[in-house]
Amino acid sequence: MIETWIDAVQDLWAGIQGDGFKNIRAPYLVKRREFPTAIDPKDLLNNPIVITIVPEMQFTYSAGGPNEGFYQGESYFHVAPDLDPAKIPSLIKYPGLIAAKAAANLKLGGLVNNFVLQSRPDQITGPGPLQYGDETPHWGFIVYWEVKENVNASITVATGA
Repeated sequence: MIETWIDAVQDLWAGIQGDGFKNIRAPYLVKRREFPTAIDPKDLLNNPIVITIVPEMQFTYSAGGPNEGFYQGESYFHVAPDLDPAKIPSLIKYPGLIAAKAAANLKLGGLVNNFVLQSRPDQITGPGPLQYGDETPHWGFIVYWEVKENVNASITVATGA
């Protein structure tokens, strides 16, 4: 189920390196429940952060199996402290870095059957304005991804009436 692999998505994104910073901060949702209540845009210049949510889930199941879970996720990369257009040249590399990380981790280390960017025209959007809570809008990217997992161990289907 999602709690066994969602932090692996964050580990994946945390491995992205860019200009002026070593890694992107990627707070866990399960291991340490580090999901922030606010982001200080001033911190984004040297410490970009990615926030991940999973707004859509769908399950298929039957007595004969396979029982599967399908998840539509969104990761919000907050990468600049403001909307200064002069920062755009340093941000342009992010889509390629994100796509490369996703393509190199199709099974999230064996935790899922499939992890891919969603097949849609806007699978990575940005740089565009992002805002988390009440802070000042700043440059960022939204990444739309999906996971397919076998949930046979988690879903038991009763046979008979």
